[in-house]
Amino acid sequence: MSAPRVFFRSTPLTRLSLPVLLNAWDSVPGAPDIQVVNRAPEQAKKGDVVLYSFLTPQLPDLHPEIKSLLERGILLVAGGPHADGNPALTLETGFHACVTGDGEKALPLLAQDIIAGNCLSKRYDGGRESDFSAWMPFSSRLPTLPPLELMRGCRFRCAYCATSLAGRPRFRSSESVQEYLMELKRRNAKRVNFLCPSALEYRDPSLNISPKETVTRLLTAARSAGFKHIEYGIFPSEIRPDSLDSEWVRILRAFVSNRRVTLGAQSGSSCRLRKLRRGHDIPVVEQAVETANSGGFTVNLDVIVGFPDESCDELAATIRFVRRMHRQHRVHVQVHHFFPLPGTPLENRLPTFHADAQIRLLELLDHDGLITRQWRTGYRDAKSYLEWLRETHPGVYALYH
Repeated sequence: MSAPRVFFRSTPLTRLSLPVLLNAWDSVPGAPDIQVVNRAPEQAKKGDVVLYSFLTPQLPDLHPEIKSLLERGILLVAGGPHADGNPALTLETGFHACVTGDGEKALPLLAQDIIAGNCLSKRYDGGRESDFSAWMPFSSRLPTLPPLELMRGCRFRCAYCATSLAGRPRFRSSESVQEYLMELKRRNAKRVNFLCPSALEYRDPSLNISPKETVTRLLTAARSAGFKHIEYGIFPSEIRPDSLDSEWVRILRAFVSNRRVTLGAQSGSSCRLRKLRRGHDIPVVEQAVETANSGGFTVNLDVIVGFPDESCDELAATIRFVRRMHRQHRVHVQVHHFFPLPGTPLENRLPTFHADAQIRLLELLDHDGLITRQWRTGYRDAKSYLEWLRETHPGVYALYH
């Protein structure tokens, strides 16, 4: 019997994680060739393997092609945030195996089983403790140059966020950063940016120095390597409001090319922030915005609406907060809609889908140019996912309240 062919189903939302995963796959001696495809592979036959990496909101759209592949006898393996957060539901959806934990460690285990002709295990777990410094986001198969991940995990465990599922915070070594910069130069890249869920907490794990010293060394290295466009403190390396001070602003201003920084306010209600375990309140957000503005930065302010049990008064408080911040500061407010992410404390809580009167208040902010429209997509995604869940997995949907 011929060896199975292996395909990796790429999607726009997960394409930046693909190079590092391909590197992990190719590190296994004798690993079968893996074909990257942008749609369900029509050439796949019974016994072939298709790897998926996806976010929870993508599942309703992907489900028809998943069913089609299953009907053709194709083996399906799921990784990414959804599989990591809820492997049980992923397997119930039809996948034969899940990749959880550090994918760079788990994928080689899968490759070894395929090489040996073994039946797939239900779960390939890479754990959440490894030093990820050796895992680089490059692949000879792809021209993609993703941001370099500096930090994995989070110590705050905010109730709505899945970042902490990666465990205690781990940090990339400065030697690994230097290797990344040199590879970017070899590939003639003009821009460098980094992935860090709390940008001002990054520190070198091998040195007894502060985050300010570590980040200064990081940005100095990028400048010394000749990069004129250095991005930090903006997506995907956002800043917690309680970590920003005037010294940090001076450091960023001296090195980065972005003239906006991104702060996670998340709500205009201090009561909601306490429920979310954010670790800061509204005055801290306002002080951080003032500090950034004084140092020459406009602020991207992230706010979420539609939290479970969010009252009309709470939404009104957030709207007043948005208007006040526009009136008093230089901000660009990005409004998102709550989505219950697997593995988080709020994973089985229903979003609040506000009535038309409250929706019109958000639409008015849109109309006035005070907020972005991400909340509309998030609203649709949450409704679509919950409707899909109710139809396809009623037992799981019954857990939501």
